[in-house]
Amino acid sequence: MKKFLESRIGKEIEVVCEGASINGKVVKIDDDLLHLEKDHVTCFVNLKKIVVIWDERERKGRPPGFHPAEK
Repeated sequence: MKKFLESRIGKEIEVVCEGASINGKVVKIDDDLLHLEKDHVTCFVNLKKIVVIWDERERKGRPPGFHPAEK
């Protein structure tokens, strides 16, 4: 887990820890702590509690206005 996360340093990821979903940029890994940063706030995640990890995908926004219902 630690080596995998070290390969993601500088990238945006999302992790799920026992039901909570947390996303942010991987800053560093110290011992058993993952340091994620988002909006200039750092979150510390226990590596042993992580259940799922995936790379954050760029979300496409829609232009303002009315849109027909999708089928």
